[in-house]
Amino acid sequence: MTLLSQPALERVPAPSADGRLRFFEDDGSAAAVVPTDRRSNHAPSILSLPGGGLLAAWFGGSDEGNKDIDILVSRFDFDTRRWTASAAVTHDEIRSDQNPGLFAAPDGTIWLVYTSQLSRQSGVPETFNLQHTSVVKMIRSTDDGVSWSEPETLFDREGTFCRQPIQVLEDGRWVHTQWLCFDDDSKNGSDQPVVQISSDQGSAWRQVDFPDAAGRVHPNIVELEPGRLVSLFRSRFADWVYLSRSEDGGETWSVPEATEVPNNNAGLSAFRLPSGMLALVSNEHQVATEPGEVVWPYERMRLVIAVSNDEGRTWPVRRVIEPGDGFSGEGNLRSNRRQEYPHGIVDADGLIHVVYAFSSRRAIRHVVFDEKWISGVEDQVHTDCKLWG
Repeated sequence: MTLLSQPALERVPAPSADGRLRFFEDDGSAAAVVPTDRRSNHAPSILSLPGGGLLAAWFGGSDEGNKDIDILVSRFDFDTRRWTASAAVTHDEIRSDQNPGLFAAPDGTIWLVYTSQLSRQSGVPETFNLQHTSVVKMIRSTDDGVSWSEPETLFDREGTFCRQPIQVLEDGRWVHTQWLCFDDDSKNGSDQPVVQISSDQGSAWRQVDFPDAAGRVHPNIVELEPGRLVSLFRSRFADWVYLSRSEDGGETWSVPEATEVPNNNAGLSAFRLPSGMLALVSNEHQVATEPGEVVWPYERMRLVIAVSNDEGRTWPVRRVIEPGDGFSGEGNLRSNRRQEYPHGIVDADGLIHVVYAFSSRRAIRHVVFDEKWISGVEDQVHTDCKLWG
């Protein structure tokens, strides 16, 4: 009998998916695994509710693109410090509902905006995927996510996909970032990112394209100053995170350029920290250093938050949020379970909340930390330690 097989050796289970938020003293952050009964859970979004508490939404079912994929929600109560068990809020017999984004409208109504594509089914030919059949729908809640309206179509152009929530700019206009998918053999390399702009709180929208941006998707708009915006993109070419700028409130955009942050053709999330600096959460892995063929790497191994103090030109401060399993070496990278598709926000108290698909989509994990946690303490060793002087 080997040491590892000794029955007297204490067995410690994996993190419990009981929704309870726990603080880890050695790490300085808090985390919870949100309860879910679905086999696959992906693309979470999180919202700090105006009246207190948190709301999360994601899609779950057997597998992405199947007809049993629904939008699920869970609510976090600050008194009990727990997430509720997930509940399905959409169900379409012929469509796969995906990529929810949560938005608190100025009147207090919660909008849940999501993609809805034809599911895999008899009579529907599928080449690479069916994202080119997607429209964008929404449901609304007036009681902080306890109950929801019936779905309605918000954008009916087929092939419209989205990931980020609606945002309100300083001038009061609403923006919603999307990308348009086409039925071709590019494996989504022809996807065109766009931004929809509304001047009447979502009643009507007009589209603005990003120039020369095919294959740059998941646009994340961050308003640096009134009218001055940046957008960060996922790259279908698994090379770098890309960045575009607007000086006129999103009416025109620069051609997206590569940043120094690697990207593996996987989701990312950008937002402003309490200090005003720009933050980006993503999987820092790549397989190319310049655009070329579309690549879909399996490896989504760990999540990193990067910080820029020069509006995205450089990203000198980074910290690992989720280290993953730690397998390394080209021959062993696929042994790592996926930790992917983060969404980050800052709440009214200045705390940072990040949710992501955890442990190869086994559940949704929620991590909480403050801005100081990202860069650590100033003095890591005693000042008298000559070895490090």
